[in-house]
Amino acid sequence: MSIMHVVLFDIDGTLVSKRSTETQERERFRLGVLDVVGKSPPIKPWHYDGMVDPEICRRLLMDAGLDSNAAASNLEKVVRRVGEVYLTLDMKPVLNDGVEKLLHILNTSPNHKLGILTGNLSVVAEQKLRLTRIRPYFAETFYSDGYFERSDLVRNAVRACMAKYRTKGSGVVIIVGDTPRDIEAANANDVEAIAVSTGNYSVAELEKAGPRKVFSTLEPGDDLLRALHFE
Repeated sequence: MSIMHVVLFDIDGTLVSKRSTETQERERFRLGVLDVVGKSPPIKPWHYDGMVDPEICRRLLMDAGLDSNAAASNLEKVVRRVGEVYLTLDMKPVLNDGVEKLLHILNTSPNHKLGILTGNLSVVAEQKLRLTRIRPYFAETFYSDGYFERSDLVRNAVRACMAKYRTKGSGVVIIVGDTPRDIEAANANDVEAIAVSTGNYSVAELEKAGPRKVFSTLEPGDDLLRALHFE
């Protein structure tokens, strides 16, 4: 019996180059908070890699000087506004090296299903996937709408994949990401973590989080394909 492998990819820094989106990414959060509460939060330095969008919004509200009650009462509006602002920006996301080749190869396998597992809100993630023309590769999508912890998002995504593809005990879910939080969330849910140093973290920094393997690129070489169980 063939084993089904479900490979869930992060977007920012993993599939899409941070260099191509980082400025606009920070701006959507700044403007979202500013538009709702009239205060602009500090966005430099950026401490939020690997967090989900609603949690970033909550922290930025606090950074803008709101107390916990005021932050909570404005949070839903800010989250919605952050997604709206994104659609008004001149976004030109660029895929990291090797991404489209890798997705094409994995998509030819009857024993692989591909998915997105991202801290982005659905409206933001779908726009990035559309602009980079890779949306058709993904059978599953798990976005951060309604989540304030990446661990909760990952747990529910893993459970959904295991139930749908009956992978528990006879298959594997693999999470591919570029931050220690991606790796830690995968490890906490007993699924495989593959890290790639195409974001803001080095190979050495990612290795400390305990992934199964770390790669410097998603160019589909033999080692990466073996790590993704494409043999």
